[in-house]
Amino acid sequence: MIITIDGPAGSGKSTAARKLAEALQIAYLDTGATYRAITLLALRRKVSMDDEAALIQLARDADIHLIPAPDAVRVLLDGKDVSDDIRSPEVSDNSHYIARSPGIRKVLVKLQRKLGAELGDFVSEGRDQGSVVFPDADIKFYIVASPEVRARRRCEELIAAGQDVVYEQILKGIIERDRRDSTRATAPLTKPDGAVEINTTSNTVEQTAEQLLTHVEQQR
Repeated sequence: MIITIDGPAGSGKSTAARKLAEALQIAYLDTGATYRAITLLALRRKVSMDDEAALIQLARDADIHLIPAPDAVRVLLDGKDVSDDIRSPEVSDNSHYIARSPGIRKVLVKLQRKLGAELGDFVSEGRDQGSVVFPDADIKFYIVASPEVRARRRCEELIAAGQDVVYEQILKGIIERDRRDSTRATAPLTKPDGAVEINTTSNTVEQTAEQLLTHVEQQR
């Protein structure tokens, strides 16, 4: 069984995907981590974000592994755990350069499908899972929330990780990312055909997870 959960940054899709996978006792695939890993690698190696050819080669050569864990997916880049590093504001601010490249997306979509085949049954979360990566998924969800609520949630995550953040900057970044994601030429953020839309603005994490699980059980 393949379940996809798409939506804008901070909508709650990552937490919802983890909880749904846990409830169903199947794997959770965080595909956004693959883009973040390449972004981190480019920043560390000081590869220009405007040098698409170099970035594509970087993606081809990168050794990325996603390891399922009880609390989240652990991300290994060239054998080292970068699970926390890929969540930094610097990576978040630069990941759109990676996401906008058709060549890089081609490499990473292939990787994501490979990871999915290895997992078998899984919940996949991202921005183009039901529309591009797994268009034949058994069940598709599209999760949304207001920008203000998404910014607050993101601030809470970063503060919990020990990072200093400014709410206004996070909100501005989310609004700008929404614009970029929805207007990019390659695999723009969109509601996949047949997806069930869930607005999490006023939901608790538990309420969202329960909505997803209820729908899945109705479809099984």
